[in-house]
Amino acid sequence: MVLRIKSALTIGASAAAFSMTFLAGPASADSLDNRKPGEPVCVNGSACFYETPWEGRTSWHADPGSNCVTFPFPAYGVFNLADKRLDMYTNADCTGSVLSEPANDFHTWQSWAPRLSFRAV
Repeated sequence: MVLRIKSALTIGASAAAFSMTFLAGPASADSLDNRKPGEPVCVNGSACFYETPWEGRTSWHADPGSNCVTFPFPAYGVFNLADKRLDMYTNADCTGSVLSEPANDFHTWQSWAPRLSFRAV
């Protein structure tokens, strides 16, 4: 009985730590980041792009729109918590090869070229 309770607590603590890694990832001074200190990076309605899959610099965008946005770094991961599809491009001016990320989804693309710009569609 004691073992089961310990296992359940360990699993619960691990799941909480795992979710906080994704919700409160690091941000950098050169990202589009106007959050308050301690505020989670990815919240409903936003899109968060990562320099490496879920690590490194973060580019945070509340309510992304249809204008072309150039990243401050090549991006290899995205949390799309917006209710819009995101088209992500290999060039800085929303041209070139495109990858589309559905609304409310996340993805990494290490086997593809990094994304340099995006827009919501």
